[in-house]
Amino acid sequence: MSSGCVFRGPGTAITHVSNGANQWVGKSNVTTPNVDFPVSEAQQVGVSPLFERYTQNHGGTASLGSPLTAAFPTDQGWMQFFTSGALLQPARQQESMQGTKDPLTALSENGVKDANTGIVRLPLLQALLTAGSQVPIGGEKSHFTYVDLRKATNPSLMLAAPAEGQTATSTSVSGKGTFIGEGTRAGQDVGHFIPLPLWNYIHRSDISPDGWETDFGPPLTEALSLSITTHDGTHHMLVQAFEYDGLVLDQGAANASGQPQIQRLNSGTDYVHTIGLPAVAIRARQAIWTQTDTALLPVPGAGQAVAHVGQNFPLTLLGDTKWDTNMLWYHIQWAEPKESREGWVPANTITFIKPGNASSQASMDALSPDLATYLAGLGNDAGAVVYDMSRQRYYTYNGNAQFIVASSMKVAIMLTFFDALEQQGREPNDEEMNLLTTMIENSDNDSASTLYFEGIGGAAGITRYMQKIGVSGLNPNDDAWGYSTITPQTMVNLLTLLQEGKILTAHDRDIALNLMEHIESDQRFGVGDSAPNGAIVAMKNGWVPGPDDQWATNSSGIVTLGQETYIISIYTAEIDSFEDGQAIVQHVCGTIAPLLT
Repeated sequence: MSSGCVFRGPGTAITHVSNGANQWVGKSNVTTPNVDFPVSEAQQVGVSPLFERYTQNHGGTASLGSPLTAAFPTDQGWMQFFTSGALLQPARQQESMQGTKDPLTALSENGVKDANTGIVRLPLLQALLTAGSQVPIGGEKSHFTYVDLRKATNPSLMLAAPAEGQTATSTSVSGKGTFIGEGTRAGQDVGHFIPLPLWNYIHRSDISPDGWETDFGPPLTEALSLSITTHDGTHHMLVQAFEYDGLVLDQGAANASGQPQIQRLNSGTDYVHTIGLPAVAIRARQAIWTQTDTALLPVPGAGQAVAHVGQNFPLTLLGDTKWDTNMLWYHIQWAEPKESREGWVPANTITFIKPGNASSQASMDALSPDLATYLAGLGNDAGAVVYDMSRQRYYTYNGNAQFIVASSMKVAIMLTFFDALEQQGREPNDEEMNLLTTMIENSDNDSASTLYFEGIGGAAGITRYMQKIGVSGLNPNDDAWGYSTITPQTMVNLLTLLQEGKILTAHDRDIALNLMEHIESDQRFGVGDSAPNGAIVAMKNGWVPGPDDQWATNSSGIVTLGQETYIISIYTAEIDSFEDGQAIVQHVCGTIAPLLT
């Protein structure tokens, strides 16, 4: 704001002011608050990670109030509105497209910039005074608006400084106050008084962490009295405007300490209702990523989800946005190998910063809505995980549910046995190689039992190896290895480590994969018989009747065709017959294969 300005009121002496209050002299424009911006209590908005450090160091909700919007990009940078303010993370110079034509430019230039973060707290009060907002101050029953507050900023209303040794009092309120000199008139200092309760308030470290001169600035008005009658009686209030913000003191409401309640003006809410939100600035075809589990909707804020995605899932902006209540929604697209689909995503769940090489997560409906519907019809009796290695994306349904492992346990037995041999510094002898071959290729249970109980030390050996390679979710059975339990995600994790060469020596890895690529033809249902011609398939199936004579059937494997590789695991439980279980795994694997190869 300007300083050293001169104002001459009608028939008065010249007032030299330094607080910039003269900028509103003669302003008569008014703005009706007709911008509809409903706030949903059910849709909670948190402080954006962009502004967390700032809010933690600047009083949090005591200073800014509750988040009013999600953070969103503008031509001037990233913004987030709060009930009592707004924060701006300025864009780099080359990213600003609007320049001085953008009204945010003036606000950001006049705002308070934090030296540590570069974040600017915008002086929304100045904009509300300039616009002559007719939003009532102090509550909806109030007749006092920003137009009235603007009139009180007239420099001719500045009061004379108290004589030396005289008690400082303000003529507009009772009680002592601190005089702040802000100009001269006829050679005498003039300014405004800050009543003691407000003076003490702005000196609190949680309210003005950078000092009141920085966080509030000099007063623009006296503390003005107003009374508001509500259902619980009449409230006598004081309102005082400062350069960057304003305060309301309710003498009829006490805080936890028994003192009159003081709070900042609702400048964020009032700005949005009066002036509206700045335009969202995004580029069509810009890449974004999800930060958490997110439902992608057909329209902003409504409708049944078209897909559910998890952390780090890549999306593409289509260029249009929409506010629904207090949430900004982006129109997005996501691509699968064979098609692209569209939806809407809430702004508080995404990031514009690429998450390195981390894999992404999604529910099965992000890959195939039809398959997701089919699996949902099976309820808890099925679980499936697909890992698209080429794109580092996981698609899951009940991926962390436990299922009877049956003969797919032979994969874990094989890996554990190879590791045991490696610790001994040797390769399998002929007898051991025969046991491994018949266990994997022919699914021989006697060979598996020999290796399990004699070769690796049973359940304890499996547990030690799983801990060694950092894989959880496999619970080996001490007495009956086939009735151990596992999650589909665990099997995919094991196969991924094997495929990527992160476990076993290269030699042992080649043997293991070769065995799994030569499964007997009658055991290749599911992953094997659904793979396209020419694909390399390393797999292992399993099936066993449960204790209640209901069947558990599964199929897991690695499928590679050209440059495309995916890993899949489908487990079932409580199925009436082996044939029914076989049909389920064939349907799931048969749906996935053409989508990813």
